This record gives sequence, C-alpha cells and structure tokens, in this order.
Amino acid sequence: MRVLMFAYSLSPYKGSESGAGWGLLEAVRQFADVTVLHATPDADELARYQQENPESGITFVHVPCARFPNPLHRSKVVRFFAYARWIPRARSVAQELIASERFDIVHHATWSVYWLPSAARGLELPVVWGPVGGAVVTPKALRSTLSRKGLMAEWFDEVSVRLAALDPRTRAMWKQATVALFQNPSTQRRVGRDSSLDALLNHAEFTITPPATAATPANEVVWVGAMESRKAPLLAVRAMRHTGPDARLVIVGDGPQLEAVRAEIAEHGLEDKVRTTGRVSRETVQTLMAGSKATIYTGLREEGGLALAEGLLSGTPVIVIGNGGPVVLCNAATDPDRIAVIAPNDVETVEQDLAAAIDQAMAASSTLRTPMLNIEDAIARLRTLFVRAIDSTGIGSMPDTPSPTPEET
Repeated sequence: MRVLMFAYSLSPYKGSESGAGWGLLEAVRQFADVTVLHATPDADELARYQQENPESGITFVHVPCARFPNPLHRSKVVRFFAYARWIPRARSVAQELIASERFDIVHHATWSVYWLPSAARGLELPVVWGPVGGAVVTPKALRSTLSRKGLMAEWFDEVSVRLAALDPRTRAMWKQATVALFQNPSTQRRVGRDSSLDALLNHAEFTITPPATAATPANEVVWVGAMESRKAPLLAVRAMRHTGPDARLVIVGDGPQLEAVRAEIAEHGLEDKVRTTGRVSRETVQTLMAGSKATIYTGLREEGGLALAEGLLSGTPVIVIGNGGPVVLCNAATDPDRIAVIAPNDVETVEQDLAAAIDQAMAASSTLRTPMLNIEDAIARLRTLFVRAIDSTGIGSMPDTPSPTPEET
C-alpha cells in the first residue's frame, strides 16, 4: 500500500500536535510506504530520524510555508494563518506527486481538527480524514471551576471554531472523506456524517513513549499536564481536602495556574499532602508515573489526551474525568479494573469522587504495571479502515457545497 499523507506538524521528539502526528505516521508506516508532506521547520530532526531508521519506508517532502518561517508559531492565530497559506501549496505538490507516482490512498493526519480545511480535498483518490477532534466543551456542571480567563477562552474558542467551520472548503472535506476518524463522540456528532465506514479512533492510541526506567515505588498520586484552567489542576488539589491523612498528591507541570495551585495548597493547609514540581523532563515524568500509586487527569475538555495515554502505557492505575477523548481512550484500555472514570457531575460531587478514588489507589497493594493500551491492536484497526477506504466506491467526488451540522438544523 502506498499512502500520501498530509502532516502539517510532526516530530519524533516532541509532544502535543507534533507528537500526535508522529504517532500516526509511525502507525501507518507499519503497513504502508508513506510519502508525507509537512511544514516542520526542524529538518535536522527528520534527518536524524532517517539516519537512525534508513529502512523506515517514509519519504519526507518539506513544503515550506510562504512568509511564515516558523509555521508552528506560539500564537494560535499565526499558526492557523500559516496553515491556511500552506494548504494550496501542499495540494499543488500533492497533485504533482500523484501525476508522477502511484498512490493508493490519501491520509490527512494533522492539523487534527474538524473545523479547518485540508489539502486532501478533491485529489480523486480515497481519503482517510483524521482522527480529528475539536468539538469537546467543558461540562456545564463544572464550568464554575474555570477561572474568569478560562471561561473567556472557552467562549472565544467555541465561537471561533463555529465560525471557522463555516468555510465551504472545510464542509467539502466533511463530505468528501471516504473514511472519517473521530477522536471523540462530540466531534462525530458535530460533523454529522452518516457512514458505516467511519470510526471512533483517538490519535493518542498511537502514542510513543520513551523506554520505561526503573522507578522507586512512591506512596503518592501523580497529576501531569499543562497548568491551565481547562486542565483543572485546582480540582485535584481541592479533592485532597476530602482524602484520608495518608493521601499524597504531586502536581507535575508548569503554566499560568501554577501560582494559583500553590496558593490553594497554602490556603487549605495541604503542604503535607500536596507538592508541586514545576516543569520537568519527559523522562522524569515517566519515572514519576511508573513509581506512583496512580495517575490523575482532571482535564475538562480534552480531545485526545497524550498524557493520559502515557499514563495508561505506564501501567499505573488511572483516575480520570469522563468527558471527551479520555472516554474513548479508556474504552480502548485492556484492563478497566485499573481505571476510575469520574462522572462529570457537580463540583462538590466530583471532588468527593476524586478523593474516594485517590484513597482507594493509596490503599491498593497491587504492583501490576502492564501497559493498558495495545498499540498493535490500534494499528490493526487503522489498517483495516485504510483497506476499507481503498475498497469502497466513495472516492472523494462530492461537490464543494456546505452541509449543516446537527446543531444548526
């Protein structure tokens, strides 16, 4: 099988969107030869990878982003303007490649959001689109946990996403994709496709983690993530008010809410129960997770959850709020007995439920640490979906006309 992939952002040595793109590329190359069009400015990273993996079956084609020397700019607005400029350039290069070489299928890997257009549109080959996300919102019962800035960001993101999704090119991609892969049910409902070929498949199921290191067992629960309002680190700290005296929590990460977390710890006299580390290396995170009693994830609107995937792969018991992409990841886990999914009820109930799960983890005597995600199984499912796309008659030929989402009808 020969695959032409669009992966605007990918890196074998980074996380977030770039890491997700790389995980998908690694998955697809297990069953196909891949030519990947990308805008990654770190050419040295890809050259290093090719030197280390000369028989990978991957051909990298760098498509520069006009007037944007750093297409992965820290500003969201700049990033998306750069991506919009990149699409026609990437599509033009793809058309030249298709005219000169044989490809069986096109794959849009990143950006992995439903509300942006894709260069894969209208190439007259079967198209696998995704996995895409972008429609998860904070449960209403938990919005009071967001800071004022967090609430404004939530509102702004939702309005921006709805407006961006009106682009006829984006709507055309929704219709033309032979197979659409969705990171979570919220996005699947928002797009409103009705195809038996589509599937829920979270990109975090293909997460690649550094080799596990030996870890000294520690009687603590580990929270890992960016210290942002939507990640709700304060929810984890406040839950510690309701735990038993032996419960211990370590907050790992950095961000705008770090000082608020430290203030909350001091306000409630939790210095003996909760500690923070600030920013640490990925290897240190892996070691902390491997030695902990459990890992805890309180993100309120997660599309995927790379940190959660790493926790599941570490084999450590997991405590997670059940909203968005984490539900899909937990449903794919091989041992649900080591996962506590907390229903997104009102704040007080969630805090009590988190505390109960933390106490249960602290009291557990089991040392079982086998990984709870089967990447080989996820790759096999992905391959099956690619084969179905190639074998189907839906080859991306529908007209470029917008179709309403269920919320708009």
